[in-house]
Amino acid sequence: MITGCLASLTWAGCSSPSPYEEGLIWYNGVWVTVEEYEQIKSGEQSSIIDEPTPIINIPPVSETGTTDTNTQSNFIYDDGAICVGGDNKPIELIDNPEAKNVTYEELIDFIVTDRTDEKVYSSWYVCADFAEDVHNNAEAVGIKAAWVGLDFENDPVGHAVNAFETTDKGIVFIDCTGQSLSDRISQYPFEPCEEWESVAYVEIGKPYGVIPLHYGQSPSYDFYEQYTEKCYEYKQLLDDYNEEISRYNQEIRGKIYYEGSPELAEIEAWEAELDEKSRQLDEFGEDIADCWADSDSIVSDITIFWESNG
Repeated sequence: MITGCLASLTWAGCSSPSPYEEGLIWYNGVWVTVEEYEQIKSGEQSSIIDEPTPIINIPPVSETGTTDTNTQSNFIYDDGAICVGGDNKPIELIDNPEAKNVTYEELIDFIVTDRTDEKVYSSWYVCADFAEDVHNNAEAVGIKAAWVGLDFENDPVGHAVNAFETTDKGIVFIDCTGQSLSDRISQYPFEPCEEWESVAYVEIGKPYGVIPLHYGQSPSYDFYEQYTEKCYEYKQLLDDYNEEISRYNQEIRGKIYYEGSPELAEIEAWEAELDEKSRQLDEFGEDIADCWADSDSIVSDITIFWESNG
């Protein structure tokens, strides 16, 4: 199960606004406006002590997705609250008006070169922050990107990923969250992952899943289900093969077989069968990654932000 993605907050830290003064942020003991907070972040004001932890309070979001004030920002809001990362600071989407949709191949090329997934996951840098950085890095090189919040059934903690509208394969979800995903990676019979960027598979009412980038040949959920079924089949075949190898080794241990004997002929035939099964396993597993994720978290809601709504 996917847990701890968003610093013990409702997904993306989007909890209901507190009853403080609307439109202000409590920043290191001082009430400031959202505009002043942005100026502080950019270094235009320096009267506030460094490294504060803000308590964010914003006005309700209107039906059009903007706040009830004239203040504009690059923040995103959900259910009347600002979305924050692991450090409790607002998620800030930096959009590029020149950004455009690209092909699936061009998207994969970008994700491979982007190094966000190499960052270390911690309580201060969570999935919301990974998705923020991937969004901003993509927009910076001219690729239109979205920040996506996911809710799960019977789970107060959600997840954040990215979405891209490709020109040839439609919408593609990408998950670049780093090392903490290890708790939902099948370690056997696979090796630990060395790269963490994945194609994500998101459909309401179905389990959330990811496939390592170069094995996610299609963004469709049907492909994910077929891939998962193949992975389970491969694992079962491998388990059966290993059990038979164990029986074979047990059978020949401590025994001497004479040339031309029926006992040797039987063992040689068995060995040939095992060699063939090994070859078939290698062939069957060519399209299966060394690691893959299988989650029992059922997606209940998907919120896609193609741009900030603050």
